[in-house]
Amino acid sequence: MKTIVTTILSAFVLLLASSCKKNQDNIVQPASSDSFNVVVNNGYGSGKYKVGDTVHIFSVASGTNQTFGVWSGSDINLLNVSNEWHAWFKMPAKDISFTGRLQNVQPFNLQYEQIMGKNRLKPVYYYFPAGHKGIVYLLHGTNGSAADLVAGYEWQQLIKDLASDKFAIIVTEAEESTTGVDANGDGKLRWSQLPADTINNIEYANIRILTDTFYNRGYTDASKLKYSIGMSDGGFFSAGLSYIFNFKSSVQYCAQGGDNLVQVTTIPTQFCMAANDDNPSVGAAGNATALSNFQALTNRGICSKYFINPRSPIYPERFARSGTMSTTQSTAAFTELKSKGFIDSKNYFIGYSDSFTSAYTSNPSGFPVFNGLTTAQKQAVLAEINLSVADHHMYSDLNRATVKFLNTQCL
Repeated sequence: MKTIVTTILSAFVLLLASSCKKNQDNIVQPASSDSFNVVVNNGYGSGKYKVGDTVHIFSVASGTNQTFGVWSGSDINLLNVSNEWHAWFKMPAKDISFTGRLQNVQPFNLQYEQIMGKNRLKPVYYYFPAGHKGIVYLLHGTNGSAADLVAGYEWQQLIKDLASDKFAIIVTEAEESTTGVDANGDGKLRWSQLPADTINNIEYANIRILTDTFYNRGYTDASKLKYSIGMSDGGFFSAGLSYIFNFKSSVQYCAQGGDNLVQVTTIPTQFCMAANDDNPSVGAAGNATALSNFQALTNRGICSKYFINPRSPIYPERFARSGTMSTTQSTAAFTELKSKGFIDSKNYFIGYSDSFTSAYTSNPSGFPVFNGLTTAQKQAVLAEINLSVADHHMYSDLNRATVKFLNTQCL
């Protein structure tokens, strides 16, 4: 009897083992590698990444009469956005690819003219396309000017997107920038937001008079909706300007806005902040205040949006993006920065650009590639570093979000 039982148990164990083995054979085994490939066509960011990594992809630079169109690919749903030149996603457990597509836009030119304001001639750049849907006022930051704004590569990308979407554009400058006089003695050339009226405040008076000039010339009319977009101090002024003149909406880059104005304004407002803003007037505290102000507006039933641009890696060709240098020069500058320990193994710049400029200033010959660049090329390198770090700088990474906000606000 014992022998029979033992035989039956042995057969059962063998059957069970065979059954388990069969089930295990049918199970799809996990991949042996935790890294997968990303291919970026017509752009940058290709490489091998670990599952869960945040991967940034970038389109090639657009030409003078081009803007970014859209990213395409079978996994487009992974991207945070599909219509911005810079997008990012969490790496899945498979190989994927994306293709960046540029689109042609109608050529246009900003016109330049000195136009009489309240007390003096003001430099004005403008563009009024036929059938324009509204007027957008673009506002520079502290110590800036109208000329600086229109010459800035990031601003130029936004201007192209606005113009291609049939917005008229007006660019002028703060009165202190025109006179070169720090009228209020704060050590900066800035827009003046107070007093809050269109007669005694020189800034609001100038905007009113310049706009009336274009009305009188027949370039536009008072029925056109108006919008404002400002960077830094221009962002603060954008909030006041839109409130005073009851604009359709306001966009503020690297500017949190004033607490008092947030309590009374009814103007739809978008905040576009920089994750590692190091400006003493904004910084981490300003980013937090912008988020709080966004929430305060939303709680009052006022349309508001809040974005914060993250730190991103530097690809070797990035310094050539503005067209001031060749991709060969850009790659050489990238290699030099990396060899000197300013760019980490994942191609993120370490710290802020100040650390590099200090090292270069103390030993120019130690950076032969950078030292051999022109002043404009050096400025382009520093600008792209600041953008990659997500420091206090106008950026074009949210152009489509901004244009959408002008068109539809929170709809």
